[in-house]
Amino acid sequence: MSEHDGAVLGENYSHKISAEFDSQVAAERSAEALESLGIPLAQIRIIQPNDPGMGSKLEPEAQGIARSMVKAHVRFGLIGLVVGLAVAGLLVSVGPALTRSSPLMTFIAFGFFFPVLALLFAGAVSLRPDHDLVIEKARMAKDEGRWTVVAHCDSLEQQTLAKTAMDNSVQTL
Repeated sequence: MSEHDGAVLGENYSHKISAEFDSQVAAERSAEALESLGIPLAQIRIIQPNDPGMGSKLEPEAQGIARSMVKAHVRFGLIGLVVGLAVAGLLVSVGPALTRSSPLMTFIAFGFFFPVLALLFAGAVSLRPDHDLVIEKARMAKDEGRWTVVAHCDSLEQQTLAKTAMDNSVQTL
């Protein structure tokens, strides 16, 4: 896992790459190409048409997602509170007359407003909107009777390798 991802995300494999194929043979060849580039087979999932386990193959880390949500909300909420109180302190000491004349209300307002904004941002981060495209493409492929190969990568380097392998598989198969 890259250092940047570990700061907020609780998932081991936060990067996903997928490609759709018309046959099982093509999908298996793509998975073999990924493995030959150094991506462990445990990180590669093949989703077949009408696959009942599609959800767990696309998002195998349900506990990691829950950890991501908790970590993001706690960290961003606390950061929002600290920033809000710091801004309130600044406004109470050198701000406009309104904030200086009512310091308690200034601290209450900024101590509430900044954490709320931070928690909204945490929700956006933890819901992983970057995974939506992969999930929707896999769902459409499944409905069309196609096969999907998903590589769960633990770093940007693995993600780059997977993109290379998937692009080559799509072009050659």
